[in-house]
Amino acid sequence: MAPNMTSSRTAAPINHGGAIDTAARKYGIPAEEWLDLSTGINPCPYQVDDIPTIQWQRLPLASELAALGDAACAYYGIPDPAYLACAPGTQALIQTIPFWIRDHVEVSAVHIMGPTYGEHARCWDRAGHICHIHETAANARLDHAKRLLASAGPGTVIIIVNPNNPDGGLIPVQDICELSRLAQQADSWLIIDEAFMDCQPDQSVCPMIADLPHTLVLRSFGKFFGLAGIRLGCVVMAPDLVTSLSERIGPWAIPGPTMTIATRAFADTDWQQGTRQRLHADGLRLDREVTTKTSFALCGASDLFRYYDGGDCAELADHLARRAILVRLFDHDRAKIRFGFPGTSDDWQRLISALDDWQDRS
Repeated sequence: MAPNMTSSRTAAPINHGGAIDTAARKYGIPAEEWLDLSTGINPCPYQVDDIPTIQWQRLPLASELAALGDAACAYYGIPDPAYLACAPGTQALIQTIPFWIRDHVEVSAVHIMGPTYGEHARCWDRAGHICHIHETAANARLDHAKRLLASAGPGTVIIIVNPNNPDGGLIPVQDICELSRLAQQADSWLIIDEAFMDCQPDQSVCPMIADLPHTLVLRSFGKFFGLAGIRLGCVVMAPDLVTSLSERIGPWAIPGPTMTIATRAFADTDWQQGTRQRLHADGLRLDREVTTKTSFALCGASDLFRYYDGGDCAELADHLARRAILVRLFDHDRAKIRFGFPGTSDDWQRLISALDDWQDRS
């Protein structure tokens, strides 16, 4: 990629979801009045209560980190805590890994299957790597990644977000395992960002990590559990890499209250099962509302967001924003729009009323 393109990508602001403060200023509506449907965060969070005061006062304990690791291993199906490192959010890992990986790999090129989460390219660019984004249709990403690995030289890094953000495209776990083996044969590396995988745990590659030494798997706590503010992310990879990255992250990176909440949430299988069922039903409900009241068609999905295609995305987003409802538009494709899910009956009614108004004016 030409240097001027890399510089531009590194410097330009990324249009992330969740920018309620920006929307509030633009539309003159107080931030607290907005319904934020611009992210893929579960709107019905895991219940947070009974956090001991001492956890706000003291430094986090090693025993609390060990308990978190055990709970995360059980939740992700990891064979041993030695394969897991925790950090204050997956974003912190995305920013750290491109610099840290130089301790282990002479990276020759970085290939990102896109369009996808923009911070991957930005962070690898900032670390000085040669970074290529391959904008491919969801059903073409697997074959494209195979072709890249077939011709890859040592030190090549392939990054795949699975399920993909924003289109929800999913490469089945058996195919990810095949890509992992191809990466190992080529002395290359595969990074799988599973930030949105919690609703389809059977498609995660985490349980196979012991057989995939050239693969790193990123996991996000906040999206599925609806607690993005507590900042917790994990990376699953070979134990020697875990030891090295944990040293780079340093001590006390995860707050004590975060560890207590996450340890409980990882173990609460009843809540997880009920949440998966509710999110799946909410996705189907949103599809009915959007596709019957607009001209938009569903073109991608996960059980945390929906991705629609239509010719007047900006107009619909503006219509909703004037009613203090924020959805997500994309710079890479002006004909796409993404919705998260409302979390309460009142929030659903706000969205339905706004879509009714749109239908009446169309």
